[in-house]
Amino acid sequence: MATKIVKSFQSEGGFSVKEATIIDENRHIIDAASVKVLDDSNTRTFKKEYVVHGSLNDATTSIEMTPTHTVAADRIVFVTGFMLGTWKGYPVATYNVGANDTTVTCSLAEHGLSQGDVISIEFQSPYLSSNGNFTVASVVDINTFTFTTTNPLNVNNAVVGAFLEITSMGLNWEQAIKIESAVLSDTLQQLTIAAQNKTVVKDNTPPGQTWDINAIINNTTKVLTFTPSVTAAKLQYRGNGVRWSGKVEIVYTERNY
Repeated sequence: MATKIVKSFQSEGGFSVKEATIIDENRHIIDAASVKVLDDSNTRTFKKEYVVHGSLNDATTSIEMTPTHTVAADRIVFVTGFMLGTWKGYPVATYNVGANDTTVTCSLAEHGLSQGDVISIEFQSPYLSSNGNFTVASVVDINTFTFTTTNPLNVNNAVVGAFLEITSMGLNWEQAIKIESAVLSDTLQQLTIAAQNKTVVKDNTPPGQTWDINAIINNTTKVLTFTPSVTAAKLQYRGNGVRWSGKVEIVYTERNY
């Protein structure tokens, strides 16, 4: 039987795969899909770090972030994720106005406006000529307010359930959440979330929208990941939706040993 000689690999310039540098000459891991760290004293346990992504829009209001992590049978996985959601767009309100009327009634959840506030409004076609700055005439409740246009939007017909943008409310929005969870897998590879804790680090979400994100398991694909969601009457007329990214750290070990 031939003797197998194992030698260490030496590279002065780093290490690459398919022309992409994975480890540079200073021994930094710079372009790896994930990093898996093994415990030499406990071969049943390892640590892994990776980055996940997912985007939401009017068509996709909830999604499983990728990449996911497969959980084998009889395992415990401790998961920590720092998630950041970002959105570039103006809050969108629903409005109604009667035929030959100038009072516009807007619905926007938790709009935060007060009577007398000056707001910038952009209507959608065919009412673009009415765009401009308006004074809030009344605040009906936390979700409803009115303003008055100079001329009626439509002399002959009421406008019901249309959308407008409030461009004075800002364009850039963010939410940051830290999620800690523990996932169990039994001998039949049935996954459960044993515990989960969420800490909101920053909450600068736009009026009219509700953002959320949770650690989840999928017992069809046997994976764990994170699922962001958004609730809004109308998400946007510009931009690319709510973009979520996150840094994930998992510690993966056998359940019984």
